[in-house]
Amino acid sequence: MEIARTGGVTERCALAGRQDVPPELLFFLAEDKDAVVRRIVAANINTPRQADDFLAQDDDDGVRGAVAEKIGVLAPEVADERRGPQRALTISVLEALALDAAVKVRARLAESIKDVDSAPPEVITGVIEVLARDAAIEVAGPVLEHSTLLSDDVLVEIIATPGNSGSVSAISRRQGVSTKVTDAIATSSDDAAIAVLLGNESAQIREETLDRLIEEAPSKPSWHAPLVSRPKLAGRQIGKLSEFVASALVEQLSKRSDLDPETSKHLQAVMASRLESGSPATQGGGMSEEELSQAVASGRRAKVISTMSVLSGYKEPTVHSILNSGRAKALVSLSWKAGLSMSFAEQLQLRLAYIAERDVLRAQRGGYPLSEEDMLWQLGLFEGETDG
Repeated sequence: MEIARTGGVTERCALAGRQDVPPELLFFLAEDKDAVVRRIVAANINTPRQADDFLAQDDDDGVRGAVAEKIGVLAPEVADERRGPQRALTISVLEALALDAAVKVRARLAESIKDVDSAPPEVITGVIEVLARDAAIEVAGPVLEHSTLLSDDVLVEIIATPGNSGSVSAISRRQGVSTKVTDAIATSSDDAAIAVLLGNESAQIREETLDRLIEEAPSKPSWHAPLVSRPKLAGRQIGKLSEFVASALVEQLSKRSDLDPETSKHLQAVMASRLESGSPATQGGGMSEEELSQAVASGRRAKVISTMSVLSGYKEPTVHSILNSGRAKALVSLSWKAGLSMSFAEQLQLRLAYIAERDVLRAQRGGYPLSEEDMLWQLGLFEGETDG
C-alpha cells in the first residue's frame, strides 16, 4: 500500500501487473493518477470485475482498450458464472465497450472476442452482433470474418443493409460460407466482395448461382482468376469461361485435374486458335486489360508497372511512385491516362496499392468520378518528381 500511495510510476506499474496483489490494492490502483498504471491494472486478469466496470469508463482510450482486450476472451465464462450480480456486471461491461465512442477500443474488443466459440445469448445479441453491425470495418471485419456465433440470418441481414462494403468482403472470407449466405453475396452488387467469395474455396456456391456469376463475369476482370480456380467446375462452365478469360487463364483451365476428354479437347482448340490469331483486345505493352487485371490480382507488380508505363507514357519510376503514394485520386488518374476502365482503376487501388476499401474511389454513372482537369492536375504532382 505504501508503494501504491507514494512509489514512483515504475514501481506502481510493477505492482499493478503482479498476480498476487490483493483485490483491494488493485481497486486502489484503478484510480491511479497515471494512465499507464491504470492500463496495467485493466490488463491484469485478477482485477475484480467491479474495478473493470470502473475502468471501462476511464477517460483514457488505452485503459478502456485494455479492459476490452481482456474481458472479450472471458465471454464464454459468463455462462458458467454462478453469481448473478457478477454475471450481470460482466455483460454490462461488454455491452458498454461494444458501444464505446473510440473505434480503437471497439476494435480491440472485436479482436479479442472474434474467436470465442461459445457465449450466452445476451452476449451474442448485445455484443457480438452489435460489433458485427459496426460502421467501422476495423470493428466489424474481424467478427464478421471469424465469429462462429453469428447466424446465417444475421449475416444475410448485414449483407442486405447499405453500409461499408468491406463488411460483405469480410463475410465472403468466412470459412465454409453457407449457400444461403453466398446467394445473398452474389446478389449484393458488391463486385469486390464477390471476387473474394469466388476465391474462397471453402464457400458453398450453388451451381445455379455460379452459372449466373459466370454470365456476368466478362465485364468483371477481377472475377476471372478466382472463377478459373474454383473447385468442381462443370464442363459447360469451363467452356464458357474459356470464351472470355485471358489466354494465361485458359492455359490454367487446361491443367485442371477434373477435365473430361471433351472439355480438354475444347480448351486445346481455344489455345491453338488464340496463338494463331493473337489474343483479342491487346493494349500497348502486349497485354489486354483482362490480362493486366490478372497481373494486378496475382501481385505481379513489376509487370503492371512496366505495362502501365507504356500505356500512360510515363516512365516506370513515376508509375512506381504513384502506386506507392496511397492516393486514390492519383491511381484513378493513372488508370485513366493509360486508357483503362474505371473497373480496372478500382482493382488497382484495392489489390496493388492496398488502399482500404472505405477509401477507394468508385465509378460514378459507370465512368470515372473525377474531371479530366482534376486528373491531369493529380498526375502533374508526380511528373516533376522523376521525369524531370
